[in-house]
Amino acid sequence: MIGKIKEAIQGRLYKRCIEEYERELRCQTDPYLLWIRQNEKGSQKDEQKGEHPEIATVYFQNCGRSFSLSGVEKEYILFVSKNGRIAPNAYQEIAQYFETHQDVNIVYTDEDTWMLELDKVRRKDLEDDESTHRIFPWTKPVWSPDTLLSFLYFGSLFAVRREACLGIEWLGDGDYRKNIYDFVLKATEDGRKPGHIGKILFHAYAKGGSRIEIEERLMHETDLIGVGEAYDFIRENAFARRGLKGRMVVDALTKISYPVYELPEKPLVSMVIPSKDNPEVLKQCIRSVYAHTDYSDFEIVVVDNGSAESVRDELENFRKECPFTYLYQPMDFNFSHMCNVGVKESKGEYILLLNDDMEAVEDSWLTRMVGQASLKHVGAVGAKLLYPNSTRIQHAGVNNTVSGPGHKLKQLDDSVSYYYGRNRFVYDMIGVTGACLMMRRECYLAMGGLFEGLAVAYNDVDLCFRLCSEGLYNVQRNDVVLYHHESLSRGDDLKDERKLKRLNAEKNILYKRHPKFYRHDPFLGILLNNGEPEYSCCWLEQYELCHIFDVSDNHTIAESQKLPALEKMNQAIMIVVEDCGKEDLARAVTENGQKTKTYYLVKGWAYVPGADNARYQFKLLLVNRSGKVWELPVQKRYRKDVAAILPDETNVELAGFCNWVVEGTLPPDTYDLWMTAKDGCSRQRLYRSMEKTLTIE
Repeated sequence: MIGKIKEAIQGRLYKRCIEEYERELRCQTDPYLLWIRQNEKGSQKDEQKGEHPEIATVYFQNCGRSFSLSGVEKEYILFVSKNGRIAPNAYQEIAQYFETHQDVNIVYTDEDTWMLELDKVRRKDLEDDESTHRIFPWTKPVWSPDTLLSFLYFGSLFAVRREACLGIEWLGDGDYRKNIYDFVLKATEDGRKPGHIGKILFHAYAKGGSRIEIEERLMHETDLIGVGEAYDFIRENAFARRGLKGRMVVDALTKISYPVYELPEKPLVSMVIPSKDNPEVLKQCIRSVYAHTDYSDFEIVVVDNGSAESVRDELENFRKECPFTYLYQPMDFNFSHMCNVGVKESKGEYILLLNDDMEAVEDSWLTRMVGQASLKHVGAVGAKLLYPNSTRIQHAGVNNTVSGPGHKLKQLDDSVSYYYGRNRFVYDMIGVTGACLMMRRECYLAMGGLFEGLAVAYNDVDLCFRLCSEGLYNVQRNDVVLYHHESLSRGDDLKDERKLKRLNAEKNILYKRHPKFYRHDPFLGILLNNGEPEYSCCWLEQYELCHIFDVSDNHTIAESQKLPALEKMNQAIMIVVEDCGKEDLARAVTENGQKTKTYYLVKGWAYVPGADNARYQFKLLLVNRSGKVWELPVQKRYRKDVAAILPDETNVELAGFCNWVVEGTLPPDTYDLWMTAKDGCSRQRLYRSMEKTLTIE
């Protein structure tokens, strides 16, 4: 009888261990669920709307012809779509934001999707654990005026101060979507920047047969409020209110509308093209400009840093066919200096930096870029670049990722839209490529031109960072398309070890000049801030984001009992240590440029051979020179690679561990590192030295 009771108890304990392991594994294999767990812990408390009587809720769908703000008698108005659910803490977050940001009259938030699979009962779908439903996060950028003219990127939820909006004339259209879009454009014209709450406060419903089907549809969706010709009269009315001369032009293929800003007089545009020993490529570039440019007031300035005499003669003859100014100045290659020389010798009110391996293919490209650059709030303007004679994307704006500045969507097919039209709409972004970069001359000179300490790479990004820091917006015009014969001029840096080393050195210079942008892109958001081409969620381990979060809040070091004698230890644990020591302070820069506390990282993987590893709870032990012991729960990490090399072991997908010790949490000393594993179904406890020491200063 006792044996059966013991067996039953162990069975229940084992079942609990397996359930906990499977929950953890599901979370670790879904980066977004991992983010939810690490960032929404404690913030999603149940909250009733009645707890915030100062906020009125108005559904988009009720904002029809007869809606009036005067009929809503609350301090704040929360506009929200019926097609979804408001996060439990949304009212609290919005009320608190308005209270602490008295200069903000309108605020929007991030959101995600609540998946409703068609083969399930609707009521069950709504009540199930949210971890089985929440997918596809939509992280919004900071205030982006040009993106808003493309579509309502505020999404499904935003809030306003009622008093500040009472004077706004209601459109009164029969389509509530038009009324909402018109209202938001008017509400953001008061000279105050809207606020952004970087938290997921709305979950939009989406139905489908599977998660893959739903995410695929959402990834390519462009049926958003504000998209299409039906909204063009609203945008053109906004132009008139703002004193802008402009019209909307509809793309025949995508049915997406784009603004074309008109200048009363056509100012001269100076195209500055650095080049050396590339006569055929350069001639193709210049010929394409003359053949495919309906904006006639331009000059071309070629800066040659020392081509061969035969090339020089060839280009001098070519000037008879296609006129351009030819500045021949032998010097070491320095893209920044060459551009600055070309700008100095040019005469235009607008500057276009252009690589010699570019090819114009559509007539209105320069007209659209000049018009965009003429807006007072705009810094640099970029174009979408495709690989020659294809629909493969080479560039659709610069994103500042954890791997450094990069081009999202590179090599993907431009025949479809990606992630809220990132390759379709006009977007405000942290940067655009210097391969085709337009800006006002006065603005270029005010910035001091390109930084000549960055001779080859990241000089364009550095310029864009400076523009952002001055409050200007860099705009990616995805309706302006050119071909880029990439790397014809000087080769692919990533395939040359010497060039790669130089590239990394210049990246370090970039971030030393702009520490607040280290691993931070205000137009992208943390969730998408990976170095992959796709706009996909890739949440990092928190030690990699120590400049954003206080990692000391995440787990506690506690004093523990001394280790048992060696002869009494079962040392069955197998351990591989991959990282152990003080982390590089260069990775710990906050947004205001100040450095965080020093931290120490212990990282690797461990498992118990021949056992079901789901049964064991692992802890890291730190033993100082006097034998005193501190313990730290192991932060499990999904390791697909470990599972692949241990096919005969059971439940080792979570064999990875990652622990950090923040400065000040342990006395300065040298610590021996151990690991212990407690069997959750018995009293068995295993120990093993990691054969590593950690010196805490």
